[in-house]
Amino acid sequence: MTNFLPAGIIKDTITDIHQKSLELKKERNLIRLQQGITEIEDMALDLAIFLEKLSCEPLIYTGPGTTEEVIKRLDWALTFGEEIDPAEFLKYNREKKRNNK
Repeated sequence: MTNFLPAGIIKDTITDIHQKSLELKKERNLIRLQQGITEIEDMALDLAIFLEKLSCEPLIYTGPGTTEEVIKRLDWALTFGEEIDPAEFLKYNREKKRNNK
C-alpha cells in the first residue's frame, strides 16, 4: 500500500471543465448555458473538496521515470526512513508480486 496518489483525477477534472467550457461557448440557449455553468461550478467544487481532504498539498514531480517507477522509488526511500528492514521489504514485495499473478 502506498501513500502516493497519481494526479490523474485532477487532470481529468480540469480536462472535463475545459471541455464543458468549450461546449458552452457555442450554446445559445440561456437555460442550457446556466445549467452548464452550474455543472462547471460543481466539478470545480468537487475538485477543491478533494484537494482539501488531502493531508498535505500534492507534489508534482517533473523528473525522469514513469509514475509507477517514481512511486516505487519513493516507497523504497520511505521504507528506510521508517526503519523497516530492507530485506523484509524486498521479501514482502516479491511475495506480493507472486500473489498478484
